[in-house]
Amino acid sequence: MMIASRYILACLACSVAFGTQSRAATDTATHDFGCKFLEQKAEPQSIIGQDGFVFRVHTDLRLHHTFTDQTVTNLAHLSKWLKQNGTTLIYAPVPTKSQAMPDYLPQTAKLYGYDDRISGVVYENIIGRLKAAGVVTVDLMTALRAAEPGKEPFFKADFHWSPEGARLAAKAISETIKAQPDYQQVTKTSFQTVARPKTPLFSKMRDNLQRYCKESLPAINSVTYQTQETAGASQGATLDLFGPQQADPIALVGTSFSDAQYYNFAGFIRQYSSLRLTNYSVTGGNQFGSMLSYLTSNDFKTSRPKFIVWENPIYNNLGQFGAAPWVELWASARQECVSTAANLEDGGKEAFLDNLSRRSLQEDLAILVDSDDTSIRSVNVKVDYASGRSRNITIERNSRIRSTGRFYMPVRPIAHEQISQLTIDFSKPSDGVPIVQLCSY
Repeated sequence: MMIASRYILACLACSVAFGTQSRAATDTATHDFGCKFLEQKAEPQSIIGQDGFVFRVHTDLRLHHTFTDQTVTNLAHLSKWLKQNGTTLIYAPVPTKSQAMPDYLPQTAKLYGYDDRISGVVYENIIGRLKAAGVVTVDLMTALRAAEPGKEPFFKADFHWSPEGARLAAKAISETIKAQPDYQQVTKTSFQTVARPKTPLFSKMRDNLQRYCKESLPAINSVTYQTQETAGASQGATLDLFGPQQADPIALVGTSFSDAQYYNFAGFIRQYSSLRLTNYSVTGGNQFGSMLSYLTSNDFKTSRPKFIVWENPIYNNLGQFGAAPWVELWASARQECVSTAANLEDGGKEAFLDNLSRRSLQEDLAILVDSDDTSIRSVNVKVDYASGRSRNITIERNSRIRSTGRFYMPVRPIAHEQISQLTIDFSKPSDGVPIVQLCSY
């Protein structure tokens, strides 16, 4: 009994000692700027690390980033159809600030169960699985960890990368592009990047956190860069005034990491790859907004690029919305329709419905509804069955996605019994000539 009591007291003493040490570490970190309740009440909940670098609790201290085998297969499927039609997909997952800058984490990160070694292995595992599946993938974690002291790849009080981080990422991506067989066949262009004076940038994250701090948090203030094409820069280019307009060799899709001009991410890719680039990124578009907008656009349909660079933060779950967005991406990339286009204004739905009834339900088919009007953001398809039942399916593009007026809907979920009628309604009357078509994915 005495031994047991000593054991319990010893454990209590260990607990008290551990708790005291933890509080001391927390106080040192969160009071550097007179901050309180950052971990409990701030949005986003955050902790302050070395040299004033702020880390988000629910994103930067997460060990698990959902990237299932099905997601790997989905990306490989997309890469296959793009490649079959002349475009190489370059997938570039952006690591979290904690993965890129583990040495700047505070001791309190361990209290959340964070282990930088495990987090790094998780990122490397995702990269390895994608490469094994045939997806050209860029390891940005290694690139950002190579940042020189004093040139950190992320801002202190914001979750975005700095211009230096964008430069390092762009360099790694460009090296991957140059290693692709098609690179040698593309017209090269010379670019020059010049530094601009330091410019302050508003950060919503910093602004939210500042409410819990007495002293001013580190400002988002950095030297900015601008990349421009040099005069007479194109090597081996020929001008065809009467031929079809050619797309730039690179199409960049992604999030605010790519869209914000402040980071000059697109410019750095242009310089390091010596290729022209069109930026289709969408701030706030999350994991699919930019890619879906671009692949369903007329730009992509009429003139495909040699390379698509898809920047996407590692914490964006590509399986979050099931198969629906993937079907749209696959069908757009494959662009192989198995029926003639039925003009909706001329009563073509009946012919389309007859064609649909003749197809095997085992095929990977999608219904393409093209409104021919980029201002249309949603379509509702009402399916009436011979049994008397009906079903409504709506596809909508929110305000953070560029509207293209083109929608793909998988057939399998609606074709479990005989269809008697399809009714298609747009969010507004089309200013063009809408069509419906059956396409493979």
